[in-house]
Amino acid sequence: MSCRPSITVQVVPAEAGAHAGLLGAFILADFDSAPSILYAETAVEGQTIEKSSLVGRAALAFDRLRAEALPRGPSRDLIGKVAEERWTA
Repeated sequence: MSCRPSITVQVVPAEAGAHAGLLGAFILADFDSAPSILYAETAVEGQTIEKSSLVGRAALAFDRLRAEALPRGPSRDLIGKVAEERWTA
């Protein structure tokens, strides 16, 4: 799937240490004709958040994650390497 032009997979390497992505999954949804929305997973439920200040903070966290992540090709290579090391005999 990561070879498709409309899909980008980026891996934050373990060497990056602690980062915002460890706090839980979140999705930012941007729309042409409506404000952005944040969907955040917690330990007990998912939450849809429309408050612009919180959506903005999540967008900043996402940008920081992308800055820490490997580029598309090296991320794909790392996934393949780990899969080969762990799941092939």
